[in-house]
Amino acid sequence: NLRHVESMATLPSGARRISKLSSVILGETPVSETDDVVIPSQQFSGEAHVSSVEKYLELYKRSIDDPSGFWSEIASQFYWKRQWDRPVYSENLDIRKGRISIEWFKGGITNISYNCLDAVISSGNGDKIAVYWEGNEPGIDATLTYNQLLQRVCQLANYLKDNGVKKGDSVLIYLPMLMELPVAMLACARIGAVHSVVFAGFSAESLAQRIIDCKPRVVITCNAVQRGPKIIVLKDIVDDALAECAKDGFSVAICLTYENSLALKKDNTKWVKGRDIWWQDVVPEYPVTCDVEWVDAEDPLFLLYTSGSTGKPKGVLHTTGGYMVYAATTFKYAFDYKPSDIYWCTADCGWITGHSYVTYGPLLNGASIIVFEG
Repeated sequence: NLRHVESMATLPSGARRISKLSSVILGETPVSETDDVVIPSQQFSGEAHVSSVEKYLELYKRSIDDPSGFWSEIASQFYWKRQWDRPVYSENLDIRKGRISIEWFKGGITNISYNCLDAVISSGNGDKIAVYWEGNEPGIDATLTYNQLLQRVCQLANYLKDNGVKKGDSVLIYLPMLMELPVAMLACARIGAVHSVVFAGFSAESLAQRIIDCKPRVVITCNAVQRGPKIIVLKDIVDDALAECAKDGFSVAICLTYENSLALKKDNTKWVKGRDIWWQDVVPEYPVTCDVEWVDAEDPLFLLYTSGSTGKPKGVLHTTGGYMVYAATTFKYAFDYKPSDIYWCTADCGWITGHSYVTYGPLLNGASIIVFEG
């Protein structure tokens, strides 16, 4: 039932004749880049969360006609310490009517780290693999179950609290794609701290701009990373960035540094005594349980900066409740997630895609994710 342009007497503007149109049935034949059309099999469609175009349009229509009911129903699938106030959302996108504002689930009390970890464990999935880590070198890998991930998150959260980080404080994370990156994000979220992940490929100048703007209590980094054959000494970049910050009158009390021994040993890492702390020396000594800091749905979750290609980087603040529901829902439906799936998003967590589809979206659905160092 496909109408091919070759059957048309007059071709549409820009169209050209195609000698052959190849199509495959998804679920019956392997799909390749040379296939023009991929048609889902009946079994594939029947098992999908959205099984047909009609089902999609039905969902979409309800989201438009009854957004409060639609999103309330989805949000109720997560854990809330307290339900949100009515209405579900409020917004003003017209500057003539006052300050621009968008609020979702205002008054609702929750915690995204709890929903990513504790809630999944409570459902009986504590021994499920949460993270498959693939190192830069073939054969170097590791895993964390949801139970183990929660323990790692709690240890770092306790360390941060013990060093004065509290709800609303910012923590800057300058880490490569190690398991410690999602651990750090979830630890900040657990105690209500605002994390700002900076892509571990940015220069010292770019890093300094972000540090000066968000004024973190702690900077979390590692000494080096290997990307293919190239070793990048991240600690040197952080040192240069913090030196630039000091010239502008801002200093960071703690630079928590993870030893990535496969890339660089401790002994070869430059060190500032009193400021720099090895992750492995302190974090594993902390308890593996940590109380959750319950936050309002409109409390800040993370601060993510634009790349700065048009001048000074601009920080975009994402709040907790609406982002949590959105990231989890889009992951579930766009990728048609099933509990048996192993999911890999190739984005770095330094980008919004990495936030939503490496860390938060998959873990909120109890998925197994791949984190690839290289």
